[in-house]
Formats: sequence, structure tokens, C-alpha cells
Amino acid sequence: MIGSDKDFLIALGKSISGRRKALGLTQAELAFRIGMEVPNLSVIENGRTNPQALTLLKIASAMSCELRDLIPHLGNPSLVLEAPAVYMPRKHKAKKR
Repeated sequence: MIGSDKDFLIALGKSISGRRKALGLTQAELAFRIGMEVPNLSVIENGRTNPQALTLLKIASAMSCELRDLIPHLGNPSLVLEAPAVYMPRKHKAKKR
């Protein structure tokens, strides 16, 4: 059951990973198709990051499916809003000077 942001991200990652594997694609192949580094795709598939909408759209396109096919079904969407929000800052590389 999806009852938190974390639960949703884990389910989303499993959905992406499952479809990728069903298509016989490696993480490296999918990452190449969408112009992403493999470690970044890995953290999405492991539910450890909240991917941007455009990234999800690229993933769906690369796997010839609709974006809605990747999004986990929420029996009661309000459950996610009832759980306290968890802020997960993005890790950015330090700029070289």
C-alpha cells in the first residue's frame, strides 16, 4: 500500500525497473537512450530520488509506453497528502572555479 512519498517513489522505481527488464534492457541501455548517467537511473529505480517530470517522460518514451503506464496506482491518493512531507534535497556537484 502506498501511504507516503517514499512508498510512492519506491513503487515508481519498481515499475520502471520491471518494465525495463521485461523489455530486456540493461540500465546502461536505458540510460543511454535518455541521455542519463547509469547511477542517476539507478537511484530512480531504487526509489531514492524524486525524478523530474521530463525525466519520467523520456523514460516512458524510451520504453515505448505511456507515462501513466509507469505511475503506480494509488487506491486513495489523499493518503499521500496525509503523511508528513519529507524534504529530500538534490545533491548538486560543486561548481569548479
